Formats: sequence, structure tokens, C-alpha cells
Amino acid sequence: MVTEIANPQLQNFRAEAQQLLKQRQQPAASQPPSPAAGATPQSDRVSLGQTPPASGLYSANLQPVDEIAGDAQLNLLRQLVIQTFQEQGLATEIALGNETIDLQSLTPAQAQELVAEDGYFGVEQTSQRIVDFAIGLAGNDPSRLDAILSGVEKGFGEAEKAFGGTLPDISYATRDAVLQKLDDWAASFEPQA
Repeated sequence: MVTEIANPQLQNFRAEAQQLLKQRQQPAASQPPSPAAGATPQSDRVSLGQTPPASGLYSANLQPVDEIAGDAQLNLLRQLVIQTFQEQGLATEIALGNETIDLQSLTPAQAQELVAEDGYFGVEQTSQRIVDFAIGLAGNDPSRLDAILSGVEKGFGEAEKAFGGTLPDISYATRDAVLQKLDDWAASFEPQA
């Protein structure tokens, strides 16, 4: 069950993520010594460089990073998500039919495979699960199509709110596939001319 993340929790998550990223980017040995008692604090200075930034991966502070550092940041983000799930009482294991995946050990390649066109969380399989569920709730009664469509739109609207107003493109493709499948299902009950 997906639980909406309250604004204070989301803000705390963001602040904690930023703090951890800063800590990762500044090893303890390279941190400046704390000012001596009575010393005048120094101000920060910003200057614009003359060279264009390198292409490739960038960290949260827009500094180029190599693949190893990118993996470290991915692991950091993964741990923050896992911690947030655990604090909210959400499971980090997801049942996929006959198998279970653990978000703590999921690799980027496995995640890509899951959301691929023919993957378990891809548009086709996900839309079919939603349609099967909705038709089952409606008792396979095509006269309830308007109620089903209203429920689908309401569900996607709530998901948008929970994710800050916008969902990933795959979610909208899934919604479109659900609506098409429901139209096809309803049309199958219409008399043929």
C-alpha cells in the first residue's frame, strides 16, 4: 500500500539527503579547521569559471563525477529511500508473482528490466493488472464503465499529488493503456452490426 509522504517528512528527507551528499563530497581530511576563538569568520566567495562544464554525470552540486562516485551516490539515495520506507512502516520487499525482490539489493539493471516494455512493471503488464482488478470490482458489468473510468482517473490523480504533481512518463503511458483496454472491454459487449 502506498502512503502519501507528508510535507514535513518530505522536507526532512530532502534536508537529510542534501546533508549526506555534502558529507560524502567533503572527506573529513579535507574539511577546513574550525576557526580559533575570537577569529573573524570568513565569508564565502563565488566566482564563475571561464571553462564550460564537462559532459557526463553530475553530482547534486553540479560537479562532474566519475562512474564510481555515481554508484556511491546511487547507493546513498537507495539507503535514504529504504530508511524512509522503514520509518513509514512500508515493506522493502515486493512480490512479483512467484518471486520477491528486495529494494535494498536491486541493481539499476534489474530496475530497468522490471520497467522495460515486457517487464513486470512495464506498461503492458501493469495496465493489464489494473484492468483485471477494475473489471473484477465492477463484477464484469460493462454498464459500470463510467464508475471504473472515474476510479482510474481518481487513482492516478492521487498518485500525482503524492509525487508532487507529476508522475514519470511510464505512468502516463500505463494510464493510457488502461483506458484503451477498458474501452476495448466495453466495446466487446456491444452488439455487432
